[in-house]
Amino acid sequence: MSTGSLNLGRIAGIPVRAHWSVALVAILFGVNLAAAFGLAAGALAVVAFFVSILAHELGHALVARRHGVGTDGIDLWALGGVARLDREPPSPRADGLIAVAGPFVSLVIGGATFAVAVALRSNVLAWLGAINLLLAVFNMLPGSPLDGGRVLRAVRWARTGDKYRAMRDAANAGRVIGWSMVVVGVALMLNGQFGVFVALTGLFIATNAKAEIAASVIGQHLHGVKVRDLTWFGLAHAGADMDADSMIWQRSRLGAAGAVAVDADDDGVLDGVVLEDQLWAVPAEQRAMVLLNTLMVPFSQTAQAGPDDDLSSVLPRLNPLRPIVTVWNDGELAGIVPPEALRQRLDAAQRAALG
Repeated sequence: MSTGSLNLGRIAGIPVRAHWSVALVAILFGVNLAAAFGLAAGALAVVAFFVSILAHELGHALVARRHGVGTDGIDLWALGGVARLDREPPSPRADGLIAVAGPFVSLVIGGATFAVAVALRSNVLAWLGAINLLLAVFNMLPGSPLDGGRVLRAVRWARTGDKYRAMRDAANAGRVIGWSMVVVGVALMLNGQFGVFVALTGLFIATNAKAEIAASVIGQHLHGVKVRDLTWFGLAHAGADMDADSMIWQRSRLGAAGAVAVDADDDGVLDGVVLEDQLWAVPAEQRAMVLLNTLMVPFSQTAQAGPDDDLSSVLPRLNPLRPIVTVWNDGELAGIVPPEALRQRLDAAQRAALG
């Protein structure tokens, strides 16, 4: 989600980003609202809509913080928003409270806005209140990855004592909801109505639910494996002014980690990591001109974990295109999980799950 996203700053210390797809929804809503309420009111309603989505995600993040779970960032995109928690909730109770916090915020915003709309006879506020109430109800549908699915997961986790079984139960419910929405969306389109958004939302839900089922199976087979079991401690460091060719000549410094930590500035603070396969991917004739800071993956775009974290808890935070896990101890970089070692462990877990 970070690719193609604009940084909007921080709220309560949490990075907030907006994906370029937000602009598409803003235009779509803006055109329709401007036609109904006027240009100024329509623009204000669009901004208020995205602010309310941000408030929904902040609800998740702040309640998560109260239960010892951090938030790597909040991303706004075409189908809503997501608060990327840095770890799984520690208990069913925490899981349920974190999940319900977002819809609760939407419910409060919707109810309060609708009440003011009635008092002031404002159609714009009535629209904003109604859509927040709708979002609260929709998000509480009992299927992952919706918030209601998280609540269902928490309930099943508390009853069975098996987090992974609870994940599968909630995700299977999510697949039913998702594919049902796809059918409804297609039916609407066949009848000449605007059902594209409904179908795309359903497809997103169904696809993510399927991914959660796979993650639960793999997580179960990784149960008991700690991040430290795969960590290469003591990562090599290099300055941002080093070129790819020089780093390849010094690749023995990379060790089995196959990575180097990069100081992108002159402040002595490490800002990112470069993998050995990134160095080799640069054409040989260009390597002397390509600096490490142009190849660097910022730490903010890696899955960050502590040495004693369960490996399975890190998987949801992995970028599948760049499966990098950086390991931190008291705010200091301790090492990295080599991508190849991670792939081998995940492949073994997948084979065990299929077997």
